[in-house]
Amino acid sequence: MTTRTERLATWASGLQYDDIPQEVIQRTKDLFLDWFGCTIAGRHHAAVKAIAMFVQQMGPTSGRSELVDCELGFSTSPPFAAMVNAASSHVVEQDDLHNRSIMHPATVIFPAALAVAQDLDANGRDFITACVVGYEVGCRVGEFLGKSHYARFHSTATGGVIGVAAATARLLGLDAAAMLSSIGTAGTQASGLWQFLLDATHSKQVHTGKACFDGIFAAYTAKSGLLGPKDVLEGPKGMGVALVPDTPNASAIDADLGVDWAVLGSSFKWHASCRHTHPSVDAFLNILSTHGIKFEDIDSVVTRTYQAAFDVLGLSGRGETVHQSKFNMGFVLAVTAQKGQAMITDFTEEALQDASLRQFQERVKMELDEDINAAFPQKWQGKVIVTCKSGATYEKFVEYLKGDPQNPLTRTEIETKFKALAKYGEVQDTDRIQQIITKAWNLENEGSLKEWWL
Repeated sequence: MTTRTERLATWASGLQYDDIPQEVIQRTKDLFLDWFGCTIAGRHHAAVKAIAMFVQQMGPTSGRSELVDCELGFSTSPPFAAMVNAASSHVVEQDDLHNRSIMHPATVIFPAALAVAQDLDANGRDFITACVVGYEVGCRVGEFLGKSHYARFHSTATGGVIGVAAATARLLGLDAAAMLSSIGTAGTQASGLWQFLLDATHSKQVHTGKACFDGIFAAYTAKSGLLGPKDVLEGPKGMGVALVPDTPNASAIDADLGVDWAVLGSSFKWHASCRHTHPSVDAFLNILSTHGIKFEDIDSVVTRTYQAAFDVLGLSGRGETVHQSKFNMGFVLAVTAQKGQAMITDFTEEALQDASLRQFQERVKMELDEDINAAFPQKWQGKVIVTCKSGATYEKFVEYLKGDPQNPLTRTEIETKFKALAKYGEVQDTDRIQQIITKAWNLENEGSLKEWWL
């Protein structure tokens, strides 16, 4: 019998640009520009610099694939370029999130597809097609693995490596059998542990970088005849058995292919913090603006949320670094109350030393809400209860967040976010920024994916 993974591989290898609905094409371009801004913003981070140094020492320095930071002064091969650029795009916590799979697909799919497209001199339509395939395969694997897997593993890494392999295989024009081998070899390399949140280290950037490197390896070696496991997802020794404590969601692998598109199920991140804080941030901001409440008016805050938020946000402790602080609900809401927002420029070393923020942080309590938990991850909902020093209490429930598929960012908002991210990444050339925006909106008509970086 044909397995679900074989059906997915057959679909992925056969998808053509003309098969993709216009809505999906347009959303793919939206997500691409959004990812590009995140990549620029993270390019000077210590983890990115360390990985780039490794590439300069170990990889070719005259390849066709470009690095996010052109100041490094060299280009390289697809796996090495994608590794650097993927790490960079996962630094500032504003890359997209596919709700049902609990994955950040952009941060692995786009850097890999872009690096490979540059190496092959593929055009914009080929690139879009490959990215749609990568999203579809990666996110379906993430849904297959599910919530219990996510509690133990960073799904962006474990599902992402398979999405990268599929996107790369599609750009290489591999047939269904080679696509299946690519998926199999990627799956046997899948990894990504949450331990880094406990000690504020750089594994999150390693997760995305290595997912790209390993996925590209899987597809290029499949092209050369390397055979990967045929049923790496549902096989008796496959990912489902090994990595999912509960029962995997097997139907997610191949249900509604060509009907239910993953890019349309992805959310944009408006706030510069872990997505698990966003339901509370949205509800909190609504209370503050509706009732004119100020930072100094608030006595305590209760956030009612789902279990996955506890599983991830509970690992960051007090939040001793800028990155770690974005995973602490109390600190994120403290920043939100003080600034009236939670943007990239609000999480700073100075904020970490602000005694008033730290005191506010201690007055925020998280509670599990069974109804909200039952709806997750199909819906990322939240409820916030604010008690003021006057004794007044206010409550707000949020069903759909700003940036959700039901409430997506407009193109004007995406451009605004992109410009802010580019500025954060110390890009001064406003004309060049506008040129990139124009190129992204015209992506399907680009004859080449060369010369994108700043």
